[in-house]
Amino acid sequence: MLMYAADRRLVRPGETVVFTAWIVNETGRRLNDVQLVPGSLTNEALEVLQFQPLSRRDVQPIGHLGRFETAYRSFSYSVTTRDQLHGCELLSSMRVTGRSAFREFHDQQDALIAVSG
Repeated sequence: MLMYAADRRLVRPGETVVFTAWIVNETGRRLNDVQLVPGSLTNEALEVLQFQPLSRRDVQPIGHLGRFETAYRSFSYSVTTRDQLHGCELLSSMRVTGRSAFREFHDQQDALIAVSG
């Protein structure tokens, strides 16, 4: 299971928002090849934005997670005045994948943050 959230609900230009992805192995089995796959990070103009220092195409390997084990990774983004000009929200998505001996697992979550002037 993936839980994905930002460290704040409201940001202003010049501030940095930190997104954290928590991966929880609820399967009761060892998961292998677990990885986080960053999805979109956009403002309301649908401009493609970049996490720092992560490119949105950078897959984050976690490795394996034992039964009921957890892991997390955090990513940040510096809010710009351009984000405020194009609307009042940032949207970020994250996906986790992994496999057990019997099947593949995946989950995806979004985080939505308001931008204020």
